[in-house]
Amino acid sequence: MNLHQLPRTFRTVRHLKWSQVACRVQRMAERRLPWANRVPRPKSSAWRGSIAWETLPAVPLFETPEQSPQELLDDLEQGQFRHLNQSKSIGRSPADWQLGPRDRDRLWTVTLHYHRWAFDLAGLVVAGGAESARAESLLVDWLSDWIRSCPVTDPAARHLAWNAYAIATRIGWWVRSLTLLGRGFIDRHPDFAPRMLASLRQQARFLEDNIEWDLRANHLMRDFVGLAWAGRVFPGHHAENWLTMAGDGAVAQADEQILSDGGHFERSPLYHLQIMDDLIAVRSLVDDVETRARLDAAWQQMATFAQWMRHPDGGLPQFNDSAAFGHGTPERMFEIGRTLGLGDFRSMPGGARHFEETGFVAWHGPRWTVFFDVGPVGPDYQPGHAHADTLTIEASVNGRRLFVDPGTCAYDHDERREYDRSTAAHNTVCIDGQNSSEVWHIFRVGHRALPLDVDVQFAPGAMRACGSHDGYDRLPGCPRHSRTVCVEDNGELTVTDRIDGRGEHVVEGGFLLAPEWEACPIDDGWELTDGTQRLHLLVSADAALQRTIERRPWHPEYGREVQTTRLTWRHQGAVPLQVECRVVDVD
Repeated sequence: MNLHQLPRTFRTVRHLKWSQVACRVQRMAERRLPWANRVPRPKSSAWRGSIAWETLPAVPLFETPEQSPQELLDDLEQGQFRHLNQSKSIGRSPADWQLGPRDRDRLWTVTLHYHRWAFDLAGLVVAGGAESARAESLLVDWLSDWIRSCPVTDPAARHLAWNAYAIATRIGWWVRSLTLLGRGFIDRHPDFAPRMLASLRQQARFLEDNIEWDLRANHLMRDFVGLAWAGRVFPGHHAENWLTMAGDGAVAQADEQILSDGGHFERSPLYHLQIMDDLIAVRSLVDDVETRARLDAAWQQMATFAQWMRHPDGGLPQFNDSAAFGHGTPERMFEIGRTLGLGDFRSMPGGARHFEETGFVAWHGPRWTVFFDVGPVGPDYQPGHAHADTLTIEASVNGRRLFVDPGTCAYDHDERREYDRSTAAHNTVCIDGQNSSEVWHIFRVGHRALPLDVDVQFAPGAMRACGSHDGYDRLPGCPRHSRTVCVEDNGELTVTDRIDGRGEHVVEGGFLLAPEWEACPIDDGWELTDGTQRLHLLVSADAALQRTIERRPWHPEYGREVQTTRLTWRHQGAVPLQVECRVVDVD
């Protein structure tokens, strides 16, 4: 870190809780000072104790596999893994488990260590058939290689393989796998199975000592899920403590992370669903009636929010770090809740809803679905998944996506990450090429845009929502962006942007189109077509504008990039400035 970066660093860390700082200092000391390093060493490389087979409850499965069974088997035999829309070869015997710090594909690598693939192999084993023996052999070979190659005592393994979040997730997949495989698998592998169980217990002990009180947020909830799985599978007093710790921790985090309107405080629709899945896991694993009731109530709050935050295609809006589509859908989450007796949230609501604390406005009408971000970028002490997207919108028209968020490709410190988080990539206004919130590195935020003057009004068939923010107050002349989004009862959508302040500025706004849409310029805007619809996006302003059509990337899922069209208007000159964009049908 050099001197000119110190102010930005201060603007970032001043929002942290003291407990986060203390925990991070402790973690740094443990990495650098051998005598401070708390690494649980198993008493034996093999666990000869029992497993609580009879009391393992069924926990609903949210995510679906990314590959077919045949693809999975063929890939693993070749030393190749596929997840997050990317395939990579790590070799075999020994495999390259991508240990140590990673500059590229960090999310892919840590996902490799989640071991979802082990559960998928276990499913093929118990399904029987011609590929059962092949799947079982691959399962034992790959897990044996991982246990041998990724010991916690190896400093390189501590970066991602023994990252607490990865451990918590891996414990879940391992216990699910053992539940599927049953006693017969243990009996068939008297050498391997005890080593697997010893590793599982060691991972749980390490997780207990490394709960992520420095990161908090969704990481903390997942840590407690991992302890719940471990506490349920092992017998004994220590395991009972894990289960109690998990239940108490999950309840406390639900109280902290789930806002009064049901939204998750990180303001990511994708992580919102992930937290719902974690709540389902813990409530299924604990026995305490009160704990289960409180987690069920929290899930139901979140389900109401998720019910509104869907496009007509069933996918998510992509505010902050999120994906439009994935291997766990809102529909699947609602089906899990319905099966557990938590209510039926599958129907698409109609009309309007303002989630005031989370800061989203949702409109579902016969023609338009619109989402408007009028909230803070995230919790003050953990905005790591935030984008500089204040006052952005997403919209579908007649059931098809029209305006989309750039999405999230990966979690690497590179140009893709900078693009995904930047104000200029979103459907909002960028001033002087600066981000409205000071997003930097991979998960850092310095200055944060504060939403102001939010007002939402609904009427039958119409909506008017407006807000402003102070994200650009730090620039010369203190330019301030205000936006009004109107759905009219005549079927038109109007977005009006106003920039107040003083002096000369470069002001840029626009919309990223879903890839099905094509655009061509017309005298007062653009004509948009998707093969079934024809729209005009009409632009008017009280000063001269440049209008352009550009090619930009869209990341609908992690690891997936699609080229699409961005419509941009640009003004260079004095403010105040007002720009109106109106979407109308072509007669």
